[in-house]
Amino acid sequence: MNRREFITAAAAATLYGSASLADTRVRDRERLFALIAAVQRHFFPKGLHMPDADTFNAPSYLRDAVTHSSFDPDIRDLLFEGAERFDRFCDKEFVSMSEKQRENTLRKFEESDFGSYWLAQIMNLTLEALLADPIYGGNTNECGWMAFELSPGNPRPKERYCGV
Repeated sequence: MNRREFITAAAAATLYGSASLADTRVRDRERLFALIAAVQRHFFPKGLHMPDADTFNAPSYLRDAVTHSSFDPDIRDLLFEGAERFDRFCDKEFVSMSEKQRENTLRKFEESDFGSYWLAQIMNLTLEALLADPIYGGNTNECGWMAFELSPGNPRPKERYCGV
């Protein structure tokens, strides 16, 4: 192999490795978003006398908020680190557990300071999705406001994140 062939092969291997690593990170991030969404759905399941997490668009709201440039990077890191820790903590895949198993697993994870803080952050973002102005992507059709018989404040925002 001459020098030119070696450099070409090394560059191709580097590009392939970088693309492969980026693909792995994207898959991991998607897996963690799915786990967080499953926790949100457990917090606000279907069949209550209020909207469920999907009805008020909680998973999508959280994704949009977390990936926005103005979102606190420390909280973003905490959410993903917490999802990783929680995934390792679970005896089996969280979404395949029964409702009772999910509840018990969440309660056990909540016993640690980190687990309690992580779950509180997810609950905070989920409640934001339920009660924020719909312009931000949650509270679909103002269903959160209607569930609590709330009226929106005025003036209401005209653009998302004030153009940030």
